Amino acid sequence: MKETTVLGFYPALEVGYEPRKYSWLTEDVPVGEYMAKLDFMIWSKKQVAINCYLTTVVSGKHIRLTAYRNKAEDYMAGAIAVRFLPFGSVLLVTVDLNGSGNPKWTNAVLIGAGNEELQPVTSHDAQHRLEF
Repeated sequence: MKETTVLGFYPALEVGYEPRKYSWLTEDVPVGEYMAKLDFMIWSKKQVAINCYLTTVVSGKHIRLTAYRNKAEDYMAGAIAVRFLPFGSVLLVTVDLNGSGNPKWTNAVLIGAGNEELQPVTSHDAQHRLEF
């Protein structure tokens, strides 16, 4: 069985992560499809979910997106189970607005793991990478 990479809130602070620097507000989280690097993850205190802390590749914005648990008890962003992603993974994320006008993480495609050279890609490129 894989080991989760999600941290508790206080252990994340103890190792130096700063969740306060990451925004989940509508005006700060870009809508659309873009590349982001997974910096760290923390179990949500208020929901059955994982809060994922990411840095957008192009603008360098620090954002927080939430992956909710589905009926199979997986924490998903599209087809990606985020619970086991290594920190430093590069994702092509898709964010839309929900019915209340708040950011909703609708999809993620794994582009690379770790500290790889980051090159902008499209979802077509990402799908191509996963097929080979």
